[in-house]
Amino acid sequence: MVTQPLVAPGVAAPHTARQRLRAMVGDREIVLDCVVEVTFDRVTVVGLLPAGNRVFSVRYDGTKVEQERTPQVPAQLQPQQLLADLQLAFWPVESLHDAFRGGPWKLSQPDSRTRRLLRDGRLVAEVHYGDTDPWQGRAWLVNLERGYALIVDSVPLEQDT
Repeated sequence: MVTQPLVAPGVAAPHTARQRLRAMVGDREIVLDCVVEVTFDRVTVVGLLPAGNRVFSVRYDGTKVEQERTPQVPAQLQPQQLLADLQLAFWPVESLHDAFRGGPWKLSQPDSRTRRLLRDGRLVAEVHYGDTDPWQGRAWLVNLERGYALIVDSVPLEQDT
């Protein structure tokens, strides 16, 4: 299965957030606590089980993806795919349109609380938001192609200046 193109880190405003991810894969549910850090030159996501054990980390500098994962993470939830899902849900729509331009991927946003990702005209993923600020509150993502759903509860973390 093909993962949608990743978007350069610098197109999103810097954010640091704590996210509780509930992933449903078939009849299995996994709860992960993640810390997401977006800077102008890097995106880092670290996933932990609620007990504190690290199960994956992924870093992306706009060119190269570095990832580590344990066998506890189902095959459908690859760290690079999770990063692509987070970008689909949290990056500015304009930057996603730019990244997908000229390829098989298209993004539509029928309203401020819904995004749809299509590849070659077929719906691949859909995101719904509980709030107008996706970095604060709940987002639901369903990846139809890979057969999983994510519920993401985000809380912004204060950054030292």
